Amino acid sequence: MRNHIVNLLSLALVLAPISAMSFTEADYMKWFKENQGASPQFVDGDVITVDKADLIRPFVPAEFQNEWIFDGMEMTINSAAAAEMKPAQRYLDATAKHAGTASIASDGAIENYIAGRPFDPAEFTPGADSGWKMVWNWNYRWQNDGLSVGEVDWVWVRRGGSHDDHEIMSIDGGKYAQYYEGGGAFERSLKGPYKRFLMAHNVNYADSDYKVNNGKGFAKNTEFREYTGFVAPFDIAGTAFLILRYDDPRKADDSWAYIPSLRRVRRISVEVKSDSLLGTDHTLEDFYGFNGRPMEHNWEYVGSANILVVARSRNRDTVYYGPNGWAVKDDYALRLTDVMKQIPKSDAHPYSHKFIHTDRVTGESYYANAFDKAGELWKVWQLTKVYSEDEWVQAGTPYARKWAGGDVSKTKPGTNFQLFQSINVIDLQNNRGTLVPCRGAEAEDTTFRVAKRVLDVNYLTEGR
Repeated sequence: MRNHIVNLLSLALVLAPISAMSFTEADYMKWFKENQGASPQFVDGDVITVDKADLIRPFVPAEFQNEWIFDGMEMTINSAAAAEMKPAQRYLDATAKHAGTASIASDGAIENYIAGRPFDPAEFTPGADSGWKMVWNWNYRWQNDGLSVGEVDWVWVRRGGSHDDHEIMSIDGGKYAQYYEGGGAFERSLKGPYKRFLMAHNVNYADSDYKVNNGKGFAKNTEFREYTGFVAPFDIAGTAFLILRYDDPRKADDSWAYIPSLRRVRRISVEVKSDSLLGTDHTLEDFYGFNGRPMEHNWEYVGSANILVVARSRNRDTVYYGPNGWAVKDDYALRLTDVMKQIPKSDAHPYSHKFIHTDRVTGESYYANAFDKAGELWKVWQLTKVYSEDEWVQAGTPYARKWAGGDVSKTKPGTNFQLFQSINVIDLQNNRGTLVPCRGAEAEDTTFRVAKRVLDVNYLTEGR
């Protein structure tokens, strides 16, 4: 009887949610330092259930454990599938060719960078110097020509309750229902396409100084352009955002938004990119884990840690489950991640700081957390990936957006890229999350003609 009571108490502790208002940076760092040298006590093929949860705690950030660990959980360990995920050879060749040329200026800006990965993370040490190197590694990670997503869904979900009666479960004959198991009350859903095109330091253009169109015309002085659009629901259909990131790291972005109710394109400020995106728990800056300008923040390298992540999903699209409907049912791999701390320079920024975990090999982000101005935990993110060489990516997807010419974009074999499958955030202070499954994500070779049409400011109003 005593053992039975102890087990019940242990389970209650597992299921009790962490209070965001009592979790601080010190708590995160305590988990980080205590588990840096942890050795896994599980093997590939193990299915971790709640009674085995202690096996994974060293590899799941403390503030996220109560979202992944619950009665009925099933986490399948499959690190072998994700073992060989090196970037494409052309990126590795550019890294080797230009090794040692990039440097960090006194203000943190990168200088003399050409192409490939700028700095060797194996040489990083805790502090600001390596922090700046890490964020520039992140900025210039392997991305092929960029990312296209035919259908980005944004689903607002409240902790507890049910979503069985929500329209998303019956729309189009219920084709989405298979992805949303478990609980969680759905409040609203948005939908739209996304595209990003890299125009400078692009290793696919080694013969033209790594610049698209020889760095002229539409691509002049441009690092990338990025489009985020919305086609549903009706009250926001047509809303779109366009960001132009300059190749000069010290030059602020040009950003525009089209607001259908105003029937005009308007420039947006830096602050807007850190505001809630159309009422979701994300900001434009949170996309990818971090999508802002490095120079608008200070950076510190924290160290490295092995964590369990969805690095190479067994599913074409994210399958959510659990009591709140925001846990991810999938294969989890143990990956070595480097951790950087983002510290906004502007007092107007909503976060005091944020920790971001990125893969040592691929450079992609899997996990992040953010703290409010009082230093209390606010949000946690999980990012899941599919691998470009997997069968369903090569075959295309039914959600792919026909950007131009009537052809469905496809990712070429040998791209060796971790594509977005989903980016999911939980606001622990208001008990709400935003699930963002990315259906039809591809890293296709983009033509300059298509990019110029889709990523021009005038496209924001097309068909509106």
